[in-house]
Amino acid sequence: MRCVGRVLEVNVMLRTFRAFPIRALAPLAGLLLHSTLSGCAAESGQSRVEGQDSFESAPFPGGGSRGGLEDSAATGAPAADAGSNGSSASTRTVEETDLYRLEGDRLYYLNSYRGLMVFDVSNVTQPRLLGRMPIYGYPVEMIVRNGIATVVVSDWYGQATDGTPFHGSIVRGIDATNPTSIHTIGEAQLGGWVRDTRVVGDVLYAISEDYPSYYGWYSDGAVSSGGASMVISSVSFAGGNIQAKARRDYPGWSAIMNVSADAILLGHGNRTDYQQNSTSDIAYLDISDPTGLIVEKSHATVAGDIQGWGQDNGRFNIDYQPSTHHARILTQRYGYNNGGNNAVILSTVDFTNPSAPAALASIALPNVGYSDAARFDGDKLYLSSYQYDTNQSGTPVRIFDLADDANPQVAGQVTVPGNIFAFFPNGDRVFALGNNWNNGQSSNALSLHYIDVTNKAAPVSLGAAKFGEGWAWTPAANTFKAFAQKADENLVALPFSGWSSQEQQYRNGVQLIAYTANSITTKGAARTKGWVERGIFIKGKLVSLSDQALSVTDYTNPASPQVVAELTLARNIVDARPVGGNVALLSSDWWGNDHTTSELRTVPAANADEDTSVELGKLALEGSNARLHKNGNFGYVVTTVTRPAACDPNSGSPRDPSGTSGCVAYIPHVTVVDFTTPTPSIRGQLDLPAEDDGYGRGYFGGCYWYDWYGGESEVLVNGSALAFRRMHGHYDQVTQQYRYDQKLYVVDVRNPNAPSVASTTINTDLDGWWGNLRVVGNELMTTHYEWIQRPDPRDPGNTQYRVRYYLDRIDLTNLAAPQVKAKVNVPGVLVGASQTDPNELYFVDYRWNNGNEIEDFDVARLVGNRAVLQSKTELSGYTGRVFVKGNHALTTVQQYNWMQNSPNGGPTVQVHDIDLSDPRRPVDRAASAKNGWGWLLDVTGDRALVTSGWGNEGVDVYRIGTAAPRFEQFVRTHGWWTENVAREGNQLFLASGYYGVQQVTLNP
Repeated sequence: MRCVGRVLEVNVMLRTFRAFPIRALAPLAGLLLHSTLSGCAAESGQSRVEGQDSFESAPFPGGGSRGGLEDSAATGAPAADAGSNGSSASTRTVEETDLYRLEGDRLYYLNSYRGLMVFDVSNVTQPRLLGRMPIYGYPVEMIVRNGIATVVVSDWYGQATDGTPFHGSIVRGIDATNPTSIHTIGEAQLGGWVRDTRVVGDVLYAISEDYPSYYGWYSDGAVSSGGASMVISSVSFAGGNIQAKARRDYPGWSAIMNVSADAILLGHGNRTDYQQNSTSDIAYLDISDPTGLIVEKSHATVAGDIQGWGQDNGRFNIDYQPSTHHARILTQRYGYNNGGNNAVILSTVDFTNPSAPAALASIALPNVGYSDAARFDGDKLYLSSYQYDTNQSGTPVRIFDLADDANPQVAGQVTVPGNIFAFFPNGDRVFALGNNWNNGQSSNALSLHYIDVTNKAAPVSLGAAKFGEGWAWTPAANTFKAFAQKADENLVALPFSGWSSQEQQYRNGVQLIAYTANSITTKGAARTKGWVERGIFIKGKLVSLSDQALSVTDYTNPASPQVVAELTLARNIVDARPVGGNVALLSSDWWGNDHTTSELRTVPAANADEDTSVELGKLALEGSNARLHKNGNFGYVVTTVTRPAACDPNSGSPRDPSGTSGCVAYIPHVTVVDFTTPTPSIRGQLDLPAEDDGYGRGYFGGCYWYDWYGGESEVLVNGSALAFRRMHGHYDQVTQQYRYDQKLYVVDVRNPNAPSVASTTINTDLDGWWGNLRVVGNELMTTHYEWIQRPDPRDPGNTQYRVRYYLDRIDLTNLAAPQVKAKVNVPGVLVGASQTDPNELYFVDYRWNNGNEIEDFDVARLVGNRAVLQSKTELSGYTGRVFVKGNHALTTVQQYNWMQNSPNGGPTVQVHDIDLSDPRRPVDRAASAKNGWGWLLDVTGDRALVTSGWGNEGVDVYRIGTAAPRFEQFVRTHGWWTENVAREGNQLFLASGYYGVQQVTLNP
């Protein structure tokens, strides 16, 4: 798109990176384009002068030999027992924080999407949502006492006490005693990213990782000097008063803590790079002061590196025995700096005198793997290393005798299939959680092994319960808090998620496993929506808490548990539109792999974020990946549906999700919705023709704010028709290139009860590109390019790519037979037109001039079948999506300054407002550059909305008008994604996926 000498690999790499989240993709895409193209020189035919009517250009981004970039397809000790109110300040016992808490008949759940949610479970089979409070940032864990929640939040933006920008972790006090009026009562900053927490009395203690240079990417001026450090801090929440009490910083990249009523043993590496003979320090921190003071008494040095990853970030690699004051520490040395042999080191230290610790023993344990799973259990240690030896058959579980801390001994071992992630002691038995992976497998299920350790020297495997399908995982591998055990019923409940290749969707739920003294058996699974975080036993029922649902299961028959109630907690809201004082919410769950249905609901505008359960109307729509086009009282919802299709063994056609032997095609489906009343109704429906791109899926693009390079691919024309750009590709084994058959589909929606479809071909070149649909007046227009010099697949790196862009005008006088008029050579990609003169068209062109990247905003006048250049405006950087409002064009321009060793130290984004009152003399007014990167989300009235910073955690609001755009306010969004924006009066409605709809009041 920007250079006639680009290399072919750019296209391939960008296709690959599109599998990553957009917050990671954009910097990579920009980096690849810039670094790959920066050596190009100016080419003849790319100059732009007033009156010019013949144009040569570089191909559109990713054009290369594959005809344009492919568009995406819309591409813990357990928590307090049930009924427990936790400890009081006077007892000074150690308590765990967790995602949930049960106080009497109220269940508090810290949902990753919807924040703090409070439920009434007095009748557990009919749970009710009492209220909720959104949490900006990422909720980690909490403790609740008498309706007051003390919540830990990471990824939080704000200001430090000195007024400087702050991005890190906080502790927030939330009063939920009245669930209909939940409110914040205080906050305290922790810094860094929280890794582990514990509560003693009325004080929360936390370990955080602090990487100051990293935070500088996310906010203006928030970079602090110094290297990485580990932070131990305390926050008092006594009486609901949130106060930061103490903080101590230690160098290094990893730290773990063992907490008792009066002391913390903090283990941390004493350097920041791997080296021979590395050591770690174990600090003894006195926390006996009930207000939260932290006093370091001493530290002991042990051999090896503290392991701060694995289950609960490595917390079980330190053990402390209060009766003997002995600490046991596991560290590791790696083969690449230790003669090729990995070794686990077990050290024991006597802290009887906290001010003068004494080393008792240090032994190296030969290791055949890495990332050890470990658990201390009284006088035993269980240890298992992840196996990477392809010749290894199974995984050894080793048991060590710690009866004498001064002389630890290897007692015995037993080999089990697969790998082990975590251990859960159960008296003289131990559960070992792992998977069934063996060399050569393409996928694996999960396993819960049961081992008899009565005789430490001769442990015996009692069997394993296997569960999960395909690539399965369980949160219990990350935290012991997700391991739920009902000892009086000999049951274990484990949340899990697994991909079913046969059903082509995720299978999520809570798995029940039964055990006796000598056996373990897989029982039934309680299925539910979303990623399940916890399965808990409440009042004789199993309650599962996922990011999307609360489900209640009757497990009277553990082999066949039955879901008896389910509350939807989070829906993937892809659009929110004001409709007559209400808001229509469109939700679709493609990523949750519901390929069958979407939902359209109306709620009062005041309840757009659904803090309560008021719902005026609801429609189930066929298909997923939904998009909404609003037209007065009608809406046209486009979804993707599956239909039976012939199986093509050469294309890998997807199997029918129902599990039959047939195959399916994915095709667009149009539903006409009538919004005349608050209860919407369905009028007509239509399937578009099935298309197969060689992999079983035909792509009809939608319009997404980040698809600046693909532009509009689905538009509503004059309220009477929907136009679709369709990509249908096949890989040519001979030329090793993709070939595209691309059509324009037009759906006539004038009769809402009977929509109809027609099609035409825009570009017959199978290696070309067309797209960027635009409506100019009552006419549909698009752009395509034709090759002047094609890429040479034998030597793509030295191929000079040259194309001519052409304007395509589609005559829709007869919607049943759309006609393409004569093509017109134009200076780039059509991005808009004058709203008063349809012959005045706007283009973005991409050229290089003497090695410098030039992007032009060009104005050309349509004279018959010629486009005559009126003016050009050079834009230095990467141009984003363009919005035309009146006689102004708005866009963002991105600079990747670090690629040029710029003193600015990072990328910047600028909002440009190009005044086109005089098309021959445009006036470009640019806002002050802001650090980070961003894309123009929307322009609505007198405001332009831009994604903020390095991630999409916020929106920058600019006021636009006669002067340069002026930054006005920052809006922290609930999550990392804004699907669509709507405005009514001074209210913005941000559709934020699973995070719901965020209502924002603009400054007056």
